[in-house]
Amino acid sequence: MGGLQVHFYLHEFLMQNSVQIRCKVLYFYFALHNSDIKIQKSTFGLKATITAYADSMESAETVAYVYFGRMKDILSLINDIPIQFHKYEGQNFRQQNFTSRRLLSKSDIISAFQMARKFEAEQPALLKAIGWYSKGKLSHNTFDQFFAFWSVIEILAKEFHTPTDRTKKGIKNQIYQSFLDYFGPMENWDFADSWLDLLNDKRNVIYHGGEYNSLDTINEISKLIPSLEETSKKLINCIIDSKYDRNSFIHFDF
Repeated sequence: MGGLQVHFYLHEFLMQNSVQIRCKVLYFYFALHNSDIKIQKSTFGLKATITAYADSMESAETVAYVYFGRMKDILSLINDIPIQFHKYEGQNFRQQNFTSRRLLSKSDIISAFQMARKFEAEQPALLKAIGWYSKGKLSHNTFDQFFAFWSVIEILAKEFHTPTDRTKKGIKNQIYQSFLDYFGPMENWDFADSWLDLLNDKRNVIYHGGEYNSLDTINEISKLIPSLEETSKKLINCIIDSKYDRNSFIHFDF
């Protein structure tokens, strides 16, 4: 099984200097290989070249997209922007506004990779939640956004809450306790306690097909998205900061 090179582009960023990293990549959880990852300037943003070990180019692309995609999700969280992969330089460039792009440094790239690898090994639920946050940032569909950001909260609340008799009674109580654990007393929350009841009820009604895609329903749900997105991001960051020193991620130890 030889190394195959996969190329794709990110139009949301710029870099002053190229970055080349040799690191260990887990191939479908069965084998660990050295892999070269090179990120360099391109006409329309960044070009990423990943050497993946696979039997075919299709498998190599799958490995590259999964592995590099985790780093992309971290960058989306940190920079608070949607990030897409493009297989060809300039793909969809004219359909999007990239007149203002973020300038990344080598330490930004290393830190994002380090966070993704650390979370994968130690806090997979946290990495999964960040992935859903990234999906929510990319989507333009109101219901997809709602479920993506709500999934962040559900995933994290199940994994990170202080167990009590109340939390044994369902996910809403786990979310409530998780908010207490990471946001502090209810009076410190940026929303009323009824907000959680409202979103949980909306989730159940939509999921079980009780709401239809009428304009009124879409408008009603869309008004909830900003606070839901903000809360999901805040919970991710509170959990990261409670468990890690972010400065430790800038050190290169691949």
